[in-house]
Order: sequence, then structure tokens, then C-alpha cells
Amino acid sequence: MSALDLSALLLTATTAEPRPGTLRVTVTGEIDMATRPRLDEELDRAVAAAPRRLVLDLLGVGFCGVTGVASLGRLRARCADAGIDLVLKPSAVVRRALDLAAVAPLFRLEGRQEQLLAR
Repeated sequence: MSALDLSALLLTATTAEPRPGTLRVTVTGEIDMATRPRLDEELDRAVAAAPRRLVLDLLGVGFCGVTGVASLGRLRARCADAGIDLVLKPSAVVRRALDLAAVAPLFRLEGRQEQLLAR
């Protein structure tokens, strides 16, 4: 099995346009060294489409390593440069990875956990 085949089994990323000007990329699986290139390709396409708002739905992510956090950091910088409003909907695992890397405050996070923290 090639690395490409393996990454397809470990990570899926789909893009939809729920309303004009907004792209939603939904990611499920694991974000690690093996799957990062696949994720980055999908995110590159999303940024290239130049939406006003990019929602990255990570609620289905069960593992996020340091390479995943780095990918999210690069995405944040690219969106800021392009004037794209980036919103992350992190799973508990992704939220923990962002917290451990001390970068969670740099992102606009939405979702159930953030609603609970705001109370």
C-alpha cells in the first residue's frame, strides 16, 4: 500500500459551499505526518478559491499531532494574508493539541466546547 493510499484511509477532507462566500472544509480521521500533505492540498484549494469565510470543521478528527498544529498555523497565516475570515470547529483532541502548543488564542474557535467555556 502506498503512502497516498494510507493517507486516504486515515484522513478524509471534503469541501462544500453552504452559502455564497463561505467554504466549509470538513476533516475526519487523523492529522499526522502521513496525512498532512493530503490535508494541506485540500486547504490550499480552499484558500485559492478566495472565500470571504473559511470554516474548518475538525469535529471528526480523532488525532492531531504537532504537524497538524503546524498546518493549522500555516493556514491561519495564509488566511490572514488573503483577508479570509478563518473559523475552526475543533474536536476535543484538536482543541487539546492547540492548547498544549499554546496557540489556541490565535484562532477563532467555534463549537460546543467553546460555548461551554463561555458560560
